[in-house]
Amino acid sequence: NGMNISIASKYSNQYSAGGPEGLIDGIRGLKNFRLGGWQGYQGQDFEAVVDLGSVKPVKRIAAGFLQDIDPWIWFPKYVEYSISEDGTNFTKIATINNDSPDNDYQALVKDFSAKIDVRVRYIKVFAKSYGVIPSWHVSAGENSWLFIDEIVIE
Repeated sequence: NGMNISIASKYSNQYSAGGPEGLIDGIRGLKNFRLGGWQGYQGQDFEAVVDLGSVKPVKRIAAGFLQDIDPWIWFPKYVEYSISEDGTNFTKIATINNDSPDNDYQALVKDFSAKIDVRVRYIKVFAKSYGVIPSWHVSAGENSWLFIDEIVIE
């Protein structure tokens, strides 16, 4: 697809989704995280920059996330998208807040999507971790997981 990605966060070797390119390969993770399609981050936020290779028109940016709270996986609190033409100076263009309940025990997959209309080369994706597992959960006090798969740029 001509894109490259650099990830500032450190994913778990156990949940690598095939490495950095697994986030931009067009293959979506399924609701069952055990199948290996998700990249997992515990106790940290997610940040990555996608290089489109040249300045291109972009109409939509999205990132897919999994929530499956029994095994400690929550949607991010919010996702921010920023753009740049030089890869250094970024301008925030969208923030998508999570509007899903944090106490739903069924596995859910959701795209945090923004419709835009820009010409750009670099796109930064930042996802704010849910954080510490709340007191009502059996694993209260532990660090939650953030599972991402597929950054979509159209």
